[in-house]
Amino acid sequence: MSDSKGFLHWLFFKKWHPVPSVGSTIALFSIIGVIFVALGIVITVINNNIQEVTIYKYDQKCSPVEYNKRCSFTQNLDNMKAPIYFYYELENFYQNHRRYVKSKSSTQLSGEEISLSDAEKYCDPIIYNKDLEEWQQNVYITEKNTLVPKERQPDDIASPCGLVAKSFFNDTYALSLSGKNIELNQTGISWPNDKGKKYKRATDSESTQWIDPENEHFIVWMRTAGLPTFRKLWGRIEQDIEEGEYTFEFSNNYNPQMFAGAKNIVLSTSGPFGGKNLFLSIAFIVVGVIQLLIALAFLIKKIRAGPSFGQKNE
Repeated sequence: MSDSKGFLHWLFFKKWHPVPSVGSTIALFSIIGVIFVALGIVITVINNNIQEVTIYKYDQKCSPVEYNKRCSFTQNLDNMKAPIYFYYELENFYQNHRRYVKSKSSTQLSGEEISLSDAEKYCDPIIYNKDLEEWQQNVYITEKNTLVPKERQPDDIASPCGLVAKSFFNDTYALSLSGKNIELNQTGISWPNDKGKKYKRATDSESTQWIDPENEHFIVWMRTAGLPTFRKLWGRIEQDIEEGEYTFEFSNNYNPQMFAGAKNIVLSTSGPFGGKNLFLSIAFIVVGVIQLLIALAFLIKKIRAGPSFGQKNE
């Protein structure tokens, strides 16, 4: 019994308990502070090399502003190196609302049929085809984002159902320079583990679903954002673009006035840490400066108190 108690005591209580000195504490805070400040400066330099162009409220560039119409505008762009990421950005759209986030059926999105009770439980208030937007009720959107007319019964269970699916962003874009089309690659924009696994078409997808769940624009939309202003990847430009006046043509389908918001286009290059991220560089610098200030405070206290500072009183 005593041997067992001695072993447990050795295992749990006889651990190394370092007692840091004032000098080692100052050195530790200083090293951490210098590392964080250096990383912050490096990230800031990388951010400054990332090119980003935002076209605000592009739907307002149509004259007159009409929805469910094709529209175009011109925009001057500087030289940008590939790959260039093409995003749409929405303002004042709360995808993080609890009821909104929960209004979907993961079982249905994975290609399985669900019962009416499950649809009512998981997809409320968008349960039936008649609850969808009018344009969604008699259409099938393919994996390649092509719209195919399709008659559906209003009282059938919507597939996919739920608020997230119903609010699917459906603007499309084309980019050209002097009449020459700039290809926007729309494949590989979703997470690799989503397509064909978490999002999978049903065996009779065209007759039962209003959109192919393996449509990557749909998959990207279904990953809800945490903030009311967010951007989602729509495509990639895999060639360098030269300075010039570019024509943006788009289908002006999505009306941001229904949520008192706005929609923008963002073109951005990337770096080792992804797109431009000022928060990350500022956070590293602020934390590093705090660490250095703590080290400086310890050093000043040590100088004023003399050798007795930090010594254990007997």
